[in-house]
Amino acid sequence: MPMFERAQAPAEYPDEFLAEVNALVERLRARLVDRIDLPEPPTGTRLFNMIRAYLQAHLRRALTFLNGGHAEYLGGRPLMTEMAARAIYESVANICDFSDKLKPLSDAGDMQGIDELATKSAFVTRIPSFLEKYGEHLQSTNVVTQVKKMSKRFADFVGAYDHLSDVAHPNGLGAIVYFAEIGDGVITFGDKPEKAERAIHSLCIAATLLGFMELEMDEIEKRLQGLNAMLAKGA
Repeated sequence: MPMFERAQAPAEYPDEFLAEVNALVERLRARLVDRIDLPEPPTGTRLFNMIRAYLQAHLRRALTFLNGGHAEYLGGRPLMTEMAARAIYESVANICDFSDKLKPLSDAGDMQGIDELATKSAFVTRIPSFLEKYGEHLQSTNVVTQVKKMSKRFADFVGAYDHLSDVAHPNGLGAIVYFAEIGDGVITFGDKPEKAERAIHSLCIAATLLGFMELEMDEIEKRLQGLNAMLAKGA
């Protein structure tokens, strides 16, 4: 069953656009696996499948927000859908940033650098007690830094993310504007149909951005296969 049905999507979306978005979602769902055996033939190296596991975990995270956001929309809770859409932006930005760091290392055959990047990326944190115990080198990059880098790929990425952030936070757009109607000396509260339409629009656009994740996963996979072949040849 397609994620975005004609009856639910904004009227201005062409059928062809919805078909492309739904096809993208299905391709990403098809990439999900239940297990990854770390030693990779013929070299037995574990590093490349550790990277694949990292990507798999973040793909699952993004699809969880997509599925959850859609379920919340159907359940009449569009604010939760907006928050899920914002989380997808962050997941896309994170994978693109990881790929930007990995590709030059893989092109140079820098196995130590790849290992260090994979380890750090998998376990980064902002919790002070964890950093004190495991090392400051695991300090995570602020996601806003990763989001800003996305402007090189998509000019409207940062502006859309900032708008979603204002809705997701307890600011004007996320509280009074979202739930209240002011007029004739009376404030009324209730569900606003236009909020539901905006929420599914936000989620659908966030889904299209998963195309960046798909592209970077493909680029990384090419490099991992090339590195494994290089190691096998040198063995």
